Amino acid sequence: MARRRSNNGLIDVLLRLPAWVSLLVGCVAFAGMRWILPAMWAGNLYLKGIAAALQAIAWMPLLVFGFVGLIAFATAKAGNTVENIDTGKRPRSKREPSNLPSVSTLDNRWGASNQIVDEVTRGKGVFDTWSLEALRALEWKRFELLCAKYYEIVGFKSETIRCGADGGIDVKLFKHDPAKPLAVVQCKAWSARLVGVKEVRELLGVMTSEKVSRGVFITTGTYSNDAMAFCAANPMQLLDGPGFVKKIQELSPESQTELLNFALEGDYSTPSCASCGIKMVKRNSKHGNFWGCRNYPRCKSKLGIRG
Repeated sequence: MARRRSNNGLIDVLLRLPAWVSLLVGCVAFAGMRWILPAMWAGNLYLKGIAAALQAIAWMPLLVFGFVGLIAFATAKAGNTVENIDTGKRPRSKREPSNLPSVSTLDNRWGASNQIVDEVTRGKGVFDTWSLEALRALEWKRFELLCAKYYEIVGFKSETIRCGADGGIDVKLFKHDPAKPLAVVQCKAWSARLVGVKEVRELLGVMTSEKVSRGVFITTGTYSNDAMAFCAANPMQLLDGPGFVKKIQELSPESQTELLNFALEGDYSTPSCASCGIKMVKRNSKHGNFWGCRNYPRCKSKLGIRG
């Protein structure tokens, strides 16, 4: 994913922060151009002229960042109003805990997701044993963490990584060399949607880029015929929902219980924000319902709801 230019990036960051931060940046820039740099360059014949020019336009950053601060203030006020209307509660603090189980190798390593939540398959029942229904009850991040935990139990070191919303890898697997991954894993909690050849081909591209010889794709749903044909011709393994459940059921009873307790701890069905790692809230718009981040407008991550 292409990086934004640095100036646009600074303004984008300031728009997500309180308005006073923009005003402070503007004041610092004004003071630097109006007094600090001219004083530092007063003894330099060449820089003295530049300093005089900076003094003449010192008001410009104060005006620009002041305007950015006004926009940030207006956006934050509008966002708080939307939060209160949608939930009927006060806005949550950005330090709100995510209520996810802790795993030593997975803490604070959130990956992004372009998942669409299948509302019809997101159950909230209590499951005593592993089943396809239990697997499909998990939100996308809990499913990803479960996949990483499964490979830890069978003897690998697993590490989740960041990836862009346009695809990538969710988990790296290590065996003998802690610095070189043995395989990469992509996870999709798509219960009511086929994983197509496009997604599988993207995983192969990442394998080539990362110089990894093995790839695993795991979904709670299933795959298209084209995806399975593509996998058969490449060093990849596709695990659909029933296949992954069968893998878990082949473990010892103790390991199955450990995985079940891990998967179902706390709130396992409400989607997590890919950027902030906190539970999202259901919102509605003229286009339908969706899951939005509690930290809106600082974070604009959202997930569509299917069904």
